[in-house]
Parts: sequence; structure tokens; C-alpha cells
Amino acid sequence: MTNLLMDRRTIRRVVTVAVVGLLITFSGCSALGGDVGGSADTETTTAESTATELTTEAGETTAANDSSETTTGDGHGHSHGDETTTDDSGETNATGDLSGKMTVAVAGTELPLDELASGEVSMASDDEHTWRTSSNLTLAEALSSFGVEASAEQLSYDGTTYNEETNGTGIHYRVNGESVDPESYTLQDGDQVWVTVETADTNYSVPGNYIRANQQHIHGPMTFVVDGEEVDFSEERFQSGHRHFHFEGGHANPWHAHSWSITLQYGLNTLSGINVTEDSVTYNGTTYSEADPDTNVSITVNGEPVDPSEYLLKDGDDVRIVVEKNAS
Repeated sequence: MTNLLMDRRTIRRVVTVAVVGLLITFSGCSALGGDVGGSADTETTTAESTATELTTEAGETTAANDSSETTTGDGHGHSHGDETTTDDSGETNATGDLSGKMTVAVAGTELPLDELASGEVSMASDDEHTWRTSSNLTLAEALSSFGVEASAEQLSYDGTTYNEETNGTGIHYRVNGESVDPESYTLQDGDQVWVTVETADTNYSVPGNYIRANQQHIHGPMTFVVDGEEVDFSEERFQSGHRHFHFEGGHANPWHAHSWSITLQYGLNTLSGINVTEDSVTYNGTTYSEADPDTNVSITVNGEPVDPSEYLLKDGDDVRIVVEKNAS
């Protein structure tokens, strides 16, 4: 009997211990399960947050790299022919089509190329200065798309023919700052084209309509020497940022003009401390005149003497002003 009671007590203890153990185990598992679940959520959130931060940092790095890769060149944020060509949608132009910039001004009037285009050359819908073609064309063939018939010595438009042989008439074809023969020059991707016809009896509005920097503008080198001292246009006082004519970006060259109707005189007279006339130059408060004894004033463009009050600047023009005292 005694042995039986002991066995029953032993069994109860074993069962009790087992139950208590199970309760402790379940309680521990529940606690552990809560901790694990919480840790997993936190870690997942942390991982997602970290991934987001990395993505953001990567994006910022890319943007920073894009910014650092922007070419300042001469201080202008303009395309100079070495940038990726894009179409109107902003996507890279992978069709092989050619495009560039073009301005045509005849006898004081800029032609509305976007309205005139009807041949193998079209103009961009969002920029009246951007031409496009899928054909290999000479400049003369391209101009015919706008009703302009062009040759080296003459140009016809709207029933009027202009001829270089006519006194006071000048016909100028410039591509990327170089003079070209329109009948032999074949357009290339990125070409900056300027065609201007000037006549003696045209009254020009100076400085003319402003052409935005992202559309088209003209450049050229300039040398300005006064009594042996060459003027440094990189000086801050010359970096005025005048709307139509300026030097910029801390560079002494080139000059920039944002119109086809800017005279050399107008451009120079926008610069601090400088004023020019047909036969005189004023610099830093001193006027040098051809009328003064032993003074020589030379104003040339591309090696040819010009009247600065009449000469209209063109893309690529090499301007040189030299004042000499005690000239023999």
C-alpha cells in the first residue's frame, strides 16, 4: 500500500513538473516569438530604409556627376557641336537625321523659316532656328526649301535678286564661323548656319531682335591694343553680361552677340570705358583720334578696314582695333 502511494505521488510530481515545463516552454516561445516578430519587422523596415537611402544617395551622386560633367568652355552654357543631339521629345536622336541651327536675314528682315519650310528641310516645332533633314544636301539645296535660291555671288528671294556686284550689297554665308560657297558646301550634323544679305539702302534696327542663347548666337576673337597695351577683356569690368553683346565666364575671348543686326560700334560701346567712332577710340577717359598729330587708329575685321558704325558683326569675325601714338 505504501509503495502504491509513493508511485502515485511520484507520478503526480512527474506530471506536475511536465505541465509546468510545458507552460514555461509555451510562455517562453510566445515571448520569443514576439521578440523575433518585432525584430523581423524592425530589420525589414531598417533594410527597406537603408535601401531607400542608398537609392537616394545613388541618385544624388548621379545628379552630382551630371552637374560636374557640364562643360563650361568659354563660360557660355551653349552647345558647341560636341553634345548629344536630341529630338523634340528630348530623346537621343538615333535616326541618323541631321540637325543644326540656321538664321537667314535678307535686307534687314529675318525670314520665318518655320513658316516657309516646304522641301527636304524642316524646322523644329519648338525652335524656329533648328533645322532638320534626312538628306545629304548642299547649303544651296537646303535654302531652296525656304524659297531662297543661292549661289556664291547672288541670292534670290520673293521675286528680288541680290547681287554682290551691286555697289553696297553684301551676301554672306557662314557655317560654324567660316565663309562657305553654298553650292559646294554640304551640310553636316550640328552646323550653325548664318545667311545675311546687306544692302546700302537698308535701314537696320540696331541691335535688332534678341536671339536667345539656346537658339543661336555669333562668336569671334577680338584684339584691342591702345598705345602698345593690349586690353584684357577677362577683367571684371568687361564681363558686364550685356544682353546683346558681351564677354563672359571670365574669358577674354571670344565675344558673343545675340543678333544678326549688331554693329561693331554698338558692341564695343557696351564695354566699360570704351567708345569708338569711325576715326576715333576712347579708352579709360582718353580719346585717340586720326585727326591728332602722330596718332593712327586702325579698325579692321578679318583684315579689312571697316566703319564700325555701319559694319554688322557676323559669326567668326576676327575684330582688331589698334591705336598707335607717335606713329610715323
